[in-house]
Amino acid sequence: MSVTPAQSRAALQAMLDARLEEKAAWLHARLAHADVESVGRMLLEAGPAVGRRPLVAAFAERDAARLDTALGPMPVGHWRTDEAVRTLLVAHVADLTERPFHTLYQLYDQGDTDARVAALRAVNLVNDDRVADGLEIIHDAGRTYLAELMSAGWTKSPFSSAHLSDFEFRKAVLKALFCDVPVEGFMGLEQRADAELAKSLCAYADERVAAGRPVPKPVWIVAALHPRPGLVARLIGMLENPLPDERQVAATALANARDSRALPFIGERLEREQDATVRAALQRAIEATPR
Repeated sequence: MSVTPAQSRAALQAMLDARLEEKAAWLHARLAHADVESVGRMLLEAGPAVGRRPLVAAFAERDAARLDTALGPMPVGHWRTDEAVRTLLVAHVADLTERPFHTLYQLYDQGDTDARVAALRAVNLVNDDRVADGLEIIHDAGRTYLAELMSAGWTKSPFSSAHLSDFEFRKAVLKALFCDVPVEGFMGLEQRADAELAKSLCAYADERVAAGRPVPKPVWIVAALHPRPGLVARLIGMLENPLPDERQVAATALANARDSRALPFIGERLEREQDATVRAALQRAIEATPR
């Protein structure tokens, strides 16, 4: 069943009510009276008023915590309570207006970094079919070099995943990499990867290796979906890395490459592998690779 933006906001408020306890009264009072003119002040008050605790109390539950939205589940497990309150406030105010995305852009344009992060996340929580207006906020964040804004605009955002064009998505992934914004949060990254992105990722990996810098793990995994010449051989070599995490990445990438020439090397490494997590990744690579 489809989830409406109003239902998404209600679910976020329920999470906040449970976490804030008596401090939730502050949020209820602000939601009852918030409008475009007053919400800026409320955003500044949010941190001192509700605190900056993790929204999800249990550490073990944070990676899996999701908020259902009209465009799919939105990860919220690593939000703080003040961040969630700001997001809810700007989404609530914007949805009261005739053009919610346009209102979010106004609040984004007039606000500090915290307010801008809230507006970027709130794009997922308002009812507006003017997609171009929503993308205007995302694109503006992408023109900055602030990791907080790029991350809020591009990662863990069902709206961005659904509406960025292939060209825009590739450009965002590459800029995120060069700005050290974790690309693990790009929703649908493996599904949207194409040969052009894989080519760019391989070039990026070459530059990092040449500079003696580590390559983010998703680079190998995504690039292997459309492997360039020499990539499979490089991944086979990575199976001998002394670090289990690196061997696991290599095995996961080889599963995506599905190159039968790698099977003897994967099988031989499996016979010697002691780490259970790496062994499981190697086994998946064998199962995924056609004979």
